[in-house]
Amino acid sequence: HDEEQNTVCKCIQSTMTIAIHFAILLLHAIVTHVSGWGNNSIRLYRQKKTLQFKIPTPFALAMTKAEESDTHTVKVLGVCGGIGSGKSQACKLLVSELGCMAHIDADTTAHVVYEPGSKALEDIAGLFGSDILLENGQIDRKKLGNIVFADKNAMSQLEHIVWPHVKRVIQSRIEELRSNTSDANDNEVPVIVLEAAMLLDADWEDLLDGLWVVTTPTDIALDRLVTNRDLSMEEAQKRMDAQASRRGVGNLAEEVKNGVVTSVIENKGSIQELTDSLRRALTNPTCWVSPPLVTSVD
Repeated sequence: HDEEQNTVCKCIQSTMTIAIHFAILLLHAIVTHVSGWGNNSIRLYRQKKTLQFKIPTPFALAMTKAEESDTHTVKVLGVCGGIGSGKSQACKLLVSELGCMAHIDADTTAHVVYEPGSKALEDIAGLFGSDILLENGQIDRKKLGNIVFADKNAMSQLEHIVWPHVKRVIQSRIEELRSNTSDANDNEVPVIVLEAAMLLDADWEDLLDGLWVVTTPTDIALDRLVTNRDLSMEEAQKRMDAQASRRGVGNLAEEVKNGVVTSVIENKGSIQELTDSLRRALTNPTCWVSPPLVTSVD
């Protein structure tokens, strides 16, 4: 009888231990989802050795998976928005005024994959014809733009050529920046800003710890395009219409509801108002999937 009682007690103890561990994991998942700080709290508790228990293998795997997005102290913030929304200005302010450590512009990065002799350039010229090339062998961006902004199918074909090349270059740049964090200024905010109009369409969410969309009224966007890019009103409207079906532009409310877009930054006032909106979002955990360890930004 004593042996049977001991066996029963051990079974009960094992069951209770597993139940407790499961409850802790469940609580951790809820806290992480709601506030964004759960992963950091669990890690800090572990470092202080206040959690002294062995987690069975299945639970250990679950915990590891839950923490995958929080393995880097340097976070990547995706910033997108419709043409003329002011996303480029927002990204520059995040670095120059708010101290984020770097700004990667996907459009500028694309220039690298457009270099003469590159596979991407060869494929583009093969698709659209050699007349889209300048005498020096580089892409005539204005001519190519006129083609793809007037034809959705042509735009889609161009994107499927370019996006994989651009993503590889961006991933390499992110890893380079993360590996050099020891050289970073103590006052820098540990955030890499990735600007790309088509972040969602390109399925680059796996690179991001947060995704913000910059918005502005249509009339202001059109005025910016005409004034700053030397476009006619007709050309500007055509480019805006071409982006209307973009994820995060035409279906912004849906992307916010689904938790894909973590913050919407309105840009319809002064530069100072835009800077203040960005500052608030930087330190708000709800504006991130995996927030940086930042409590204030000067």
